[in-house]
Amino acid sequence: MIKSREPNGKASVIFTLPAAVGARQAAVCGEWNDWSPDADVMDVVEDGFSLTIELEVGRPYRFRYLLDGQRWENDWHADFYVPNGYGGDDSVVDLRMVDAPSPAPAPPDDEATSAGGGPRERFAAAVVRIHLPPPATEPPGST
Repeated sequence: MIKSREPNGKASVIFTLPAAVGARQAAVCGEWNDWSPDADVMDVVEDGFSLTIELEVGRPYRFRYLLDGQRWENDWHADFYVPNGYGGDDSVVDLRMVDAPSPAPAPPDDEATSAGGGPRERFAAAVVRIHLPPPATEPPGST
């Protein structure tokens, strides 16, 4: 999961799943789309699935992946997990602390021959990864 702050103040989140999940179809279901299996269907890419979603910053969002319309999977790189009402956990993408991307470096005079200066490299330099530790929990029997 890759998060970056957009100029419009929202966050762009790239959700990805590896082909190892063994699915033909995948959807991102979460609080922003009322857990709809049809709202955010992921694109099939060479190494699995991917989908970019723009979300409001300033809060965390619960989500899960629905594979082939019947199997739920969490994001292996979620910011943290919280219990849901179905005996499992939901993945969480936390957008409370998404920084604005750094300005991209100026392109060289000859972009085609300059190593590391193409559009893909400039985009990668602007992407911000944020990894927060899971929330602290009380040890069993401490209440």
